[in-house]
Amino acid sequence: MLERFFALAAAAPEAAALIDGATGEVTTRAQLARRIDEMAVRFGDAGFRPSDVVAIRMPNSADFVAAFGAILKQKLVAILIDRDATETEVANVLGHFVARGLVYRSGSEVMISSRQAGQVSVPAGARLIKLTSGSTGMPKGIVATEANLLADCLNISATMEIRANDVNLGAIPMSHSYGFSNLVTPLLVQGTAVVISNDYLPQSVVNLCNQFSCTVVPLIPMVFDHLVTAGAGEFRSVRTFLSAGAPLPPVVSRKFRERFGRPIHTFYGCSECGGITYDREGAAVERGTVGQAIGNVMLSSARGRLSVRGENVALGYLHDAATFHPFKDGLFVTDDLIELRENGEVVITGRASELINTAGKKVNPREVEQVLLQIEGVREARVYGEPAGARGDVVAAAVVASPDVTREQIRAWCLEHLSPHKVPRIVKLIESIPVDERGKVKRAALAAL
Repeated sequence: MLERFFALAAAAPEAAALIDGATGEVTTRAQLARRIDEMAVRFGDAGFRPSDVVAIRMPNSADFVAAFGAILKQKLVAILIDRDATETEVANVLGHFVARGLVYRSGSEVMISSRQAGQVSVPAGARLIKLTSGSTGMPKGIVATEANLLADCLNISATMEIRANDVNLGAIPMSHSYGFSNLVTPLLVQGTAVVISNDYLPQSVVNLCNQFSCTVVPLIPMVFDHLVTAGAGEFRSVRTFLSAGAPLPPVVSRKFRERFGRPIHTFYGCSECGGITYDREGAAVERGTVGQAIGNVMLSSARGRLSVRGENVALGYLHDAATFHPFKDGLFVTDDLIELRENGEVVITGRASELINTAGKKVNPREVEQVLLQIEGVREARVYGEPAGARGDVVAAAVVASPDVTREQIRAWCLEHLSPHKVPRIVKLIESIPVDERGKVKRAALAAL
């Protein structure tokens, strides 16, 4: 990947690599290449050696890209930590994976800290560890090689038709899998420029796109919803709007298309393998799907669960510094339950881990949510299980609706359209669904309401 970028920088040194949306400052390909070299020297001076684990915790910036490029050059292993992680969370990650160092911002300065660390059981060729939730409360690490990252980038860029002369809006976090795959790697592999931003304000998104002629805009569903409701201005240059990170509500897809005259293309993936499906036509969620398989990604279903095979699939899980479990035969079995339509489009029907066990019967939250969303005045609905002692869980629903919608109306509708054990026993009428910065639902927060 780095060799590709250095070749791009040599061929067109003055081409823009990154544009600071706040100041308009342009970092050219040649300047970014020099920053990568300088950062690599700093890593060497800090005592880092090949295969050492070094964490990156920075906002979207040229420094973030330079730090990852330097890690590739020095053959280190990067851990991407959320830019908003607390000091305690950062310390837990560094200790759990025995990281050798941390790259972070202090004011406008890039700081590199080093620490004593033992050996980490990562396979040869590992270059990136993405963090995901672990069952013990500590994160798991998804270990990927440079070849995995390159394959994912080429798959995504070809399928989504993201080209070298495109301009990406870089508002989604580079530290998350979605932002890393759609912003960082296309820049390094094919030179696709990125307009740097660290906020999701609707008018800011529109202004940046128009000011810097962005052509590709990857965002999360929450931002698309805000763009529809905030009365933001028109987009003048955008060709492709992408949505990932959380399910896009069909009503948001429809209203955005009607408001701005362009469809939203759903991108479905996961940290373990990057891109899985893409909606080439647009508005797939209005058809009930997440599109078709991305190029060079092979999909299958085992007992209803989606399986993914391809060169983009990561090596496996690093549970802690000493425990690595590979994915068998380069195959990743997701937690998502699917149906595959005749035209190749994938319908996600739920998640195996989210099935609600109520008195021995299984309830799929997605099925109940679809019934709730048919009620006039209901805008959003999330269904989950709340503990109820010996009977297991009871079905609970958090509903965002107009003021005239009542709990009694919701229960009556569900009794008419669902089996009794699927009808929510708990109905919470709330103003908004609690989500994180990626737009994913905070289920613990729902239960605490």
